[in-house]
Amino acid sequence: MRYLTFACLLLAFAACSDKSAADKPLLDEAAKYHNEAIEVQEQVEPLVDQVDSVRTLLVKKATPEAKSTAQSLDSLKTAFEAWEENLVEVPGMKHEHHEHSSGKHHHHNHNNDAKDMSADQMRDLQREFLTNIKAIQTQTQQGMDRAKSLL
Repeated sequence: MRYLTFACLLLAFAACSDKSAADKPLLDEAAKYHNEAIEVQEQVEPLVDQVDSVRTLLVKKATPEAKSTAQSLDSLKTAFEAWEENLVEVPGMKHEHHEHSSGKHHHHNHNNDAKDMSADQMRDLQREFLTNIKAIQTQTQQGMDRAKSLL
């Protein structure tokens, strides 16, 4: 009986180990997307930090285009903050704590639901985070360029 129990435990352990080994390339890819998204975030953050002051200047212009650009920048700031709030880490991956331009650490969501995701779901999620922050980056840069042309 002891041998049967021991054999079952060995088989269960081997099955878990194989799944982890098979998931590693997917989780490595997810970590790559995550780290790239963090790099983009660090580039976007100084622009987002300028939104309030640029918005104040745009509102003083009182033209429809200035008002529209101010609203667009507000929306992008909100989207950036939501993106940042919802960002999740890749479970099991070593994570460096990055700092905001204001000296604060980035806070990643340690949502337990993410731990229940399969490796391919985690990879897809991280790829989507990367796609979203790149879109926010592009739109924020365009909005700031438009604002500068109006000021």
